[in-house]
Amino acid sequence: MKKWIVLLSMLIVLVGCNEKQEESPIDSPPDEQDGTKVEDREGSFTHEAILEGADMAAFFLENGAIAHFHGEGNEFATYTTRTEWLDERHVNVYENNGGVELAKSYRIDDDRIVLLREEPLQTENETVSIEELKELKPIRPYLIFPLEVGDEIGSWTVVSVDETVETPMQQFEQVIVLEETFEDGAVSRSYFAIGFGEIKRSYSAQDGDNPFEVTSEIESIE
Repeated sequence: MKKWIVLLSMLIVLVGCNEKQEESPIDSPPDEQDGTKVEDREGSFTHEAILEGADMAAFFLENGAIAHFHGEGNEFATYTTRTEWLDERHVNVYENNGGVELAKSYRIDDDRIVLLREEPLQTENETVSIEELKELKPIRPYLIFPLEVGDEIGSWTVVSVDETVETPMQQFEQVIVLEETFEDGAVSRSYFAIGFGEIKRSYSAQDGDNPFEVTSEIESIE
């Protein structure tokens, strides 16, 4: 039963992890974001500097970008995301799998990205404001820096920081891979590319004598 609950949550959201350290307070955000685009950020820092946390904004798409993900193995594995920057530290990612639209809100802190909100939207075209986020404490960390192989982020483990990943959109280099292994042997993985953020999710398990796998891979960005 547990693996089916995990599978459902993976398809709707990135399975989170519990915060191990004391949350930092929310500072007053800048009035405006700096407008830096993903393609500009990609060439601004080395791979090593990014892993140290030099530009954590590079783990999200630019403001207004809509990404399409192709899924296999389950009807909910196909979804779209829309990125909304509220300022240079706060970002919303709206994820729609055709059945549910989920709002995930993040804040960039000194050494990590934290998840502040993760809830289904109640009405069409609903948004999450910066004022709402100021009242929230982190639910859990999303990424903690520096990122090194073997690091644990809650129940997730960093298994690679230099993976090559082929997706329907393109081949990605130097991909960061987080993995969670369950008691029954099932494995969830999340793949992050610098300048794009999460580009792939996967869940694999053994259903009796048959292997079972669900994947979602980035297909296009508009």
